[in-house]
Amino acid sequence: MDRVARKCAQHLITHLSVDNCVDIRSLPGIARNKEFIQEVDNYIAKEFEKVSKSTILLNLFCVRVDVLNQSREEMSLVNHNSLCWLVLEWVRRQLTEESLRLESLSEKTFMLYLAIDNSLQDCSGLPSGDISDTEIVQDYKKMSSKNIQPNSKNKRKFLSQPAKPRVLFYSREIGEEIEAECEPDWNLIAACQIAEHHTLALVTLGGRLATLSVQLRLNTPTTPSPVSTPESSRCASEEKPDLYCAIKNMSSPRCAVGCGNLQNTLLVCGGYDRIECLRSVEQYIPETNIWKTMAPMREARGRFQIAIINDKVYAVGGSNGTTELDTVEMLDISVGKWTNLPKLPLARSNLGVCDLNGLIYCVGGWNGQVGIKQCDTFNPETSAAWSTIASLNIGRYQAGVIAYNNMVYAIGGCDAWNCLNSVEVYDPVTNVWNVSKPIITARRGCGVTVFNKKLYVIGGSDGSHSLNTTEVYDEETGNWVVGPSMTTPRANVEVTVVGDRLYAVGGFSGKSFLNTIEYLDQNSNEWTTFVPKVADASNHPRKPRGRKNSRKSISEDTSNKTNGKIEDNTKEQTRNGTISSELNEAS
Repeated sequence: MDRVARKCAQHLITHLSVDNCVDIRSLPGIARNKEFIQEVDNYIAKEFEKVSKSTILLNLFCVRVDVLNQSREEMSLVNHNSLCWLVLEWVRRQLTEESLRLESLSEKTFMLYLAIDNSLQDCSGLPSGDISDTEIVQDYKKMSSKNIQPNSKNKRKFLSQPAKPRVLFYSREIGEEIEAECEPDWNLIAACQIAEHHTLALVTLGGRLATLSVQLRLNTPTTPSPVSTPESSRCASEEKPDLYCAIKNMSSPRCAVGCGNLQNTLLVCGGYDRIECLRSVEQYIPETNIWKTMAPMREARGRFQIAIINDKVYAVGGSNGTTELDTVEMLDISVGKWTNLPKLPLARSNLGVCDLNGLIYCVGGWNGQVGIKQCDTFNPETSAAWSTIASLNIGRYQAGVIAYNNMVYAIGGCDAWNCLNSVEVYDPVTNVWNVSKPIITARRGCGVTVFNKKLYVIGGSDGSHSLNTTEVYDEETGNWVVGPSMTTPRANVEVTVVGDRLYAVGGFSGKSFLNTIEYLDQNSNEWTTFVPKVADASNHPRKPRGRKNSRKSISEDTSNKTNGKIEDNTKEQTRNGTISSELNEAS
């Protein structure tokens, strides 16, 4: 029977045409033959512009949605394929979480907006008086209230955060992440534009073939004015809004990098990706949104950290992919070359590094067997060797280490068995590590920094999942409080402050190594992956308004592909002989 089935499948594939491909894809039971399904789907995707004009699609269930946009410029930036993935995910939630029937989804046109968590939400949940609660939204609310489905669980309410729409940019990255999670019976087969702002897609909804009709719709936010003036009565859509673009990506995905502020630029050194440890060094210039390539390190290293003192960059320890390192090297930007410095007393990776009062501190780490308690200091001006100081109370690696209020903090990490929420504070005067208030969530591979005189703990992993959560230390109460969440989960993330922005760099999302960065905007207290476009490279960017602070980079950039402007890509890498162990460390 298998041989006969294969022959039949081959016959159907050979005779695929625009007229019969949808009928063949609709055959019951073919989902069991994945190779056959893939062949048919590939054909449909290739010929979908022609297929979309055929009448055969009229026989399928169609889910119609309007997606609101705040400006015409915003509409012009939409990646329609990614938009269809988000709509597919919305439909899936309605059918699985809200217990709606597919038939009910085809009875009306739904009006959606993109919420702060990068999910599409129904406009009936927009609060009254919201800036986007326009007449068309109010009319939609009235219509929706008359058509509430009695069998809906209605348990999943709208986001607890304000339901404000945000700027609607899309990228292939969004579609790729959703695609990776989708089973074969929830899939986007093909999509194409049938009009300027209208996309038609062929999808499977729980194994059932259907179409999505997705139309972009302008919904310019309105602000009430007590007095009508010629200026205020002008159509809001005629006003040219601030234009934003995505932050340029690094030249390659990087996890557990060395990161710091070098002359008000973001310096990123080494790290590792799924395959290689890196020697390459990049410098991000915020004013121009451009990456420059710097002199590569002498040695490939990941799972390390750097310190920057007097415009000199110190890379300490780490791993080259096969062994822990005791080497230390220094970049003098006036010379443009890395030179070796005295070695660490003990080789280690996943160590914490910071500088305080001119000294470099090396805290804890991993020697290939256990979490290390040993801590050392180095004076780059006077020392010929590292000096050992008091040991940690708990051996820990992948801890967040930072100097704060003339103390050295070691936050979280791992003791070889468990993620830690404990915090130790080193007093250089007494040479003692004291236990401090624990963080809320045990985490390893987090980034720590001081931003606006407050201590931040960012991302990391809880041992099972990469985290996008942050915590802020309230010095007045001595407690940790929850901070704003990043747009992307990032384990083994590095962070630093440049100007008025707190940057989170690279890391591991739980699915892929990241070449993206994002920053916390101090004005809106939100993380964003967008910066204002600059007309001239010498112009300084304006600060983003709150509504532009997207919860996710949804530009035309792809997570694992380079699109940054790298002036001279001299990426030098070494093969990692222990790929599987690196992946385990990443998560």
